[in-house]
Amino acid sequence: MTPISAVFPSAPTAPSRRRLARYRPMALALLSGLGVTALLFSGVSRLEHDKVALAFQQRAGARLFQLQQGVGGAIASVGSVNQLFASREHVSRKEFELFTRPILRQHPYIQGISHLRLLSHAERAAFEADMARLLPGTVVTELRDGRPVPAGARPRYRVVDYVVPLAGNEAALGLDTAYPVHDEAARARAYATGQPSASDLVRLAQGPAPRVGVVVSMPVYRHGAALDGSDARLAALEGETAAVLRPSDMIASLHAAGQARMAGHAGMDLRVYAAAGESPDKLVFHAPPPAAPARDTLPGWLYPTSGERVAQPFDVAGKTWLMVARQPGGALVEDHLASIFTLGLGAILSVLGAAYVNTLASRNHDVQRRVDERTAQLKQLNREMLLRDRAIESSVNAIIITAALPGNPTVYVNPAFERLTGYGGADMLGRSPRALYRDDLDQPGVAEVRAAIREQRDGHAVVRCYRKDGAMFWNELHISPVRDEHGGVTHFVCFQHDITAIKAYESELRHQATHDALTGLPNRVLLQDRLHQTITHSSRKGHRLWVVSIDLDRFKFTNSRLGHKGGDRLLRAVGERLQLALRPVDTVARIGGDEFALMLLPEQGSLTPRADQVQRVLDCLAAPLHIDGQELFLTCSAGIAVYPEDSAETGPLMERADIAMYRAKEMGGNNYQFYTAAMNERLGERMLIENALRTALERREFVLHYQPQVDIASGRIVGLEALIRWQHPELGMVAPNRFIPLAEETGLILPVGAWVLRTACEQLMAWRADGRRDLRVAVNVSARQMAEQDFVQSVADVLAATGVPPHCIELELTESQVMSDVEHAIAVMHELKKLGVQLAIDDFGTGYSSLAHLKRFEVDVLKIDQTFVRDLTVDPDDAAIVTTIIALAANLGLEVISEGVETREQLAFLRQHGCQQMQGYYFSRPLPAAALEAVLRDNDGLFGDLEHAGAERTAGQAT
Repeated sequence: MTPISAVFPSAPTAPSRRRLARYRPMALALLSGLGVTALLFSGVSRLEHDKVALAFQQRAGARLFQLQQGVGGAIASVGSVNQLFASREHVSRKEFELFTRPILRQHPYIQGISHLRLLSHAERAAFEADMARLLPGTVVTELRDGRPVPAGARPRYRVVDYVVPLAGNEAALGLDTAYPVHDEAARARAYATGQPSASDLVRLAQGPAPRVGVVVSMPVYRHGAALDGSDARLAALEGETAAVLRPSDMIASLHAAGQARMAGHAGMDLRVYAAAGESPDKLVFHAPPPAAPARDTLPGWLYPTSGERVAQPFDVAGKTWLMVARQPGGALVEDHLASIFTLGLGAILSVLGAAYVNTLASRNHDVQRRVDERTAQLKQLNREMLLRDRAIESSVNAIIITAALPGNPTVYVNPAFERLTGYGGADMLGRSPRALYRDDLDQPGVAEVRAAIREQRDGHAVVRCYRKDGAMFWNELHISPVRDEHGGVTHFVCFQHDITAIKAYESELRHQATHDALTGLPNRVLLQDRLHQTITHSSRKGHRLWVVSIDLDRFKFTNSRLGHKGGDRLLRAVGERLQLALRPVDTVARIGGDEFALMLLPEQGSLTPRADQVQRVLDCLAAPLHIDGQELFLTCSAGIAVYPEDSAETGPLMERADIAMYRAKEMGGNNYQFYTAAMNERLGERMLIENALRTALERREFVLHYQPQVDIASGRIVGLEALIRWQHPELGMVAPNRFIPLAEETGLILPVGAWVLRTACEQLMAWRADGRRDLRVAVNVSARQMAEQDFVQSVADVLAATGVPPHCIELELTESQVMSDVEHAIAVMHELKKLGVQLAIDDFGTGYSSLAHLKRFEVDVLKIDQTFVRDLTVDPDDAAIVTTIIALAANLGLEVISEGVETREQLAFLRQHGCQQMQGYYFSRPLPAAALEAVLRDNDGLFGDLEHAGAERTAGQAT
């Protein structure tokens, strides 16, 4: 029989009751903790829901502000175009296009910006003819069923006159926007007030498919009309300026910008209506919220949500639009981290509390288990200690162990230490590791080692150490204290590594990073570092310092003649000369290319550097250089910025020195200039001119003026000098000294010079066809042109193409450019003389004059520079120079021409001393070819009365 106790369990035994009593406190602690956690979770969840709702309202408000700002920007662009017509009486189509292009780039959702003109039926035919010249087939059109068709006859039209861009908007050109009638009441208010007005959604004429848009327009009134009231405005109305907006594209771009700025926030369902209400046919934009990943959403039974909705109207140029934003459903993990953390932390703490109670109950069992584990660990530790001893012995790094006693005596070194230092264990035991430093104790690394030992902490240092044989090596040390069971330091363990090769490599890299590879001079990085340190020192001492930017004049021309290797040798020679011209306390650096920079300090007993320090540098570079068997003459332009007057920062000082250097270049080079605030404006003008210069030739903005060269004895015009002028559509007539130096720097002088020569030859052939066969034309040649390999051939091609006799063309070379590379200049002049052209030395007496070279030049004419002629009647030195040049030319069989003759006294002096020809304002200013015809006709009847003719003509030109 089955025992009854097996069928009906008996009451709990004593051990069972003890186990139940053990787990009862744990269960009570767990239930209490979970209850408190539930209450906290409920409260935090409510706060999170309120925070999410408030954040959504703020994002909706921000999105509305972005829409208002974007729409306001588009309307402001219409206002700026309207101001263009209000500021001047007539705006050309080109001006309209130039003004509106930047606006279209800034607002890509603008379909087009247009000017609408009020047109009577009587003016329609002329308007259509004018439009047909711009776009063949253009007539006045109107929209019917969304398509542009020829407009019917009406007394008055409001047609699109200008539209930008034209591409894609051809259908809008000539469109009569007054038919069919749209929003005329709003337009009437705009005409009476002068304010912008927005239309309802309208179908656009542009595009292959029907498109809708919004037209924002502003009235244009007659220029200068009084706009005292609405009647006066209506009477002065001439048309409109308008912008066609693609509202869907506009709001999409603004919405995308808003999405980018609010990355990381939950999305929203955004709808925009072009009306005050939620009308489906007025919906212009709808952006549904991005679907959140399933892993980022929380279950609805735990976090019930109610979607928020925000509806905000806003104004678009008098029209009310509506923005409706809805919050997507579903709770996101990122919005409820606090409540999730509260729930998780509460559950964890509840479990931990119950576990802690259980731990207290089983402490005795745990203590026994830990004793067993610790015994096993000690055995394992003993085995590990044996392995560590073996690892130390086999380590490739030197290891030394010292006792924490006075003098830190060595107690152990491994074999790698002996290989590194040459000292064995017997040599080091009982000795201090300081023996490795010998007498070289003044090192930061040694101080760090001493501090680590003194403070009983880990230390790391790099020190110079010496092997047993005296050889120095760089040693990287890692020091760690060894503590006993009470925390007291008993020993220090030091790991050592030889990094001599690494230090050598670092030193080489440091030198390469701070010095120029070609010249060995400091580079920009080292210059800025020294400049920063010197500024700090000068601020304490009250000293000034100068930053000098130096650029070699015409280096590109010289480099093209020498080749890259010769140019490198030239730059090294320049660097050596700059070092010789400076004191050891000054700094010379190569910035790049042919650009150098100096940092000049005051001389002894002075608070500021002196100008003769800079002049000494210019004079040193001006001395002749011999590179690859060629004698070269170099000059440079220097700009000076002064600390602290110009700036107290390194960057602005160097920039302003560069600005001053460019000013020195503009003044002809071979000089230095101090920085002034006005130079910033000149630099902006320089950049404007440089940009416009690149398209001036293809736009045919250059013209030639001609200044007569007159025989002093007979008074007859024997030649003309061709002088280039630039007629810029906005800057006006730009003087040559403003753009010729820029053309030479940028290389544009090559096509410009070729155009001048060809145009002058063609004009000379025209004069020869009129019977003036004894004229010659002088054309200036730049150093950049002479440096070109095919220059002589290009001159021959122009002579052959135009048919000009070579002896009727005179090429003028400046004295400084032929002296900069004498041998090359002689070779080029020899080839030119083979063609039969005449050669002249211009500005004679202002460069590096040398009779030894002059007799080798195959020239026909010397031109006396006007700086000597200007004061020759009052300055004995100038008079002596002029008479000497005239006598020199006569002895060499050369013609001589005096430039800049402006007075009768100058002419009389030149005639008295045998000068053959002259040119200057006394006889005639440079004139266009058409205006010069009258001067040539008058000169045909001249019989030697040069004084009377010159004075009379000069007076007429001045009038």
